[in-house]
Amino acid sequence: MNCSYLVLWLTGECNLCCRYCYAAGRSSVKMEMRTAEKALQQVGNRPFRLQFAGGEPLMNLPLLEEILEYVRRRRLPARCSIQTNATLLTDRTAKLLKRNRVAVGVSFDGKPGINEKLRGKTQEAVEGVRLLGEHGIMVNLNAVVTRDNAEHLADLVDMALYLGNVGGIGLDLLRVAGRAEDGETGPAEAETLRLGLLRLKERLDAVNRLLERPLVVREFEKAACSLGAKEPCRDYCYAARGEAMAVLPQGDCYPCGSLAGRPEYYMGNVHSTVRPLRIGCARPERCGTCVYREACSGGCPSRGILCGGFDELDCLMKKISFQFAQSR
Repeated sequence: MNCSYLVLWLTGECNLCCRYCYAAGRSSVKMEMRTAEKALQQVGNRPFRLQFAGGEPLMNLPLLEEILEYVRRRRLPARCSIQTNATLLTDRTAKLLKRNRVAVGVSFDGKPGINEKLRGKTQEAVEGVRLLGEHGIMVNLNAVVTRDNAEHLADLVDMALYLGNVGGIGLDLLRVAGRAEDGETGPAEAETLRLGLLRLKERLDAVNRLLERPLVVREFEKAACSLGAKEPCRDYCYAARGEAMAVLPQGDCYPCGSLAGRPEYYMGNVHSTVRPLRIGCARPERCGTCVYREACSGGCPSRGILCGGFDELDCLMKKISFQFAQSR
């Protein structure tokens, strides 16, 4: 398989109980090295991205160590990253991540009150991020945007400054799957999201005037790059190209972790046969008349699938991000 983006769910276990977790209810089985090896063997010889996820991947730390050693020993052309809640970090783990140049994304949804409501163990997460900072590791904060924090997105800038070793902020719109289907939280209202993004941009611009190294918001940077590119990428992500594979602990594969468990998106198992699967997002007719149609890569395919075809909030956030990029 020609895979450019491999996600390994090291475990379905997690030490948090986030209100919106799309992976909630998955098996608590931990991946074994033989499964990880089989997954890595599915990847072609060209460079690829390798992300460690879950559950909370640090709950299977021995496997993480073994995989990183395997990648190093085999000289695999992998750019490694991990998505963690940062509550289980130790000096040993920080040294492991730094030694292997693993990029770190930390799930964090706002100031302590909001983050505690949505995720929990905020103090432990703050201590974890600061520990990484002591080891010279920069992180990105990744927030899930819901009705509970959409109007407070600017607070993420304050948290980034407070923590000190944050280089960027990513915004992931809620995917209505897993625990999010229980209704404890839900998608943001369109107007709330619009105002939240405007306040975020205002706060970002204000602090960046004072910083030597500007803080970036992933969605804003993507929009700017797309507008500036001679030939913008028309695919939203690797899954939209058929070049992504999310591998669950027992080896089952899906093009995106958000679609795990849905039989129509099952790609096979690494211990037998895996077939490439390309997923797309339907575009309404109005996309053809949008002023950003040449630069826009469309909506998130998996989020569109979970929304029944097209995510209006995704469209709104992209349009606002393009507007910000034009105003630079």
